Amino acid sequence: MKCNRKNRSKRLAQQGITLIEALISLLILALGVLGMVVGQARMLVETRTTNSRATAIRLIADLSERIRMNAIGAQPPASGGLSPYSDPQAGDFLPAQATAPCDPTSTATCPAAALDVWAWRQEVASSLMNGRASIWQVSPQQLQVVVAWQLNENANTTLTATSADQQLAAPLQITTGNGSTATSNLCPDNAICHVDFIDIPPV
Repeated sequence: MKCNRKNRSKRLAQQGITLIEALISLLILALGVLGMVVGQARMLVETRTTNSRATAIRLIADLSERIRMNAIGAQPPASGGLSPYSDPQAGDFLPAQATAPCDPTSTATCPAAALDVWAWRQEVASSLMNGRASIWQVSPQQLQVVVAWQLNENANTTLTATSADQQLAAPLQITTGNGSTATSNLCPDNAICHVDFIDIPPV
């Protein structure tokens, strides 16, 4: 009789251990599935960012080709000043305009550079989510082009306020000047940017 009771207690104990093992296995499986989901989501974000950056590179190459085809019209005034392809002020990120800035049929009052920039900004806005661009003349024969588009994930533009996190985030910020004399952030808030330089061809 005592033997039967002992065997029954052992079987009940074994069944309890088996249930715990099953619960632990389910927990491990759930964590694994969660990790896979997070990895897939991250991969989708990275893929979208890569595609957007490739589009930005293509758009800057298109602007470079427009400038090359209009080398005379791209030259800064002989008396000094900015190229017609340059924005009036650095970092303006002027929005795309629905209508042309001048009458395309009147070459006297509508320079090709104005139409090029207008058409190009239209292409930036239609090719990228919340796409916009800044064109700034950094030297007599060179333009800096910054193409910006909507950030695909966390909208926070900086990490936490700790010095270690700020040090980690600093190399990811696009600023004027060198690292020690940066004066302003060239990328708008909640945006990702691609920066490139276009040479104004000599004539």
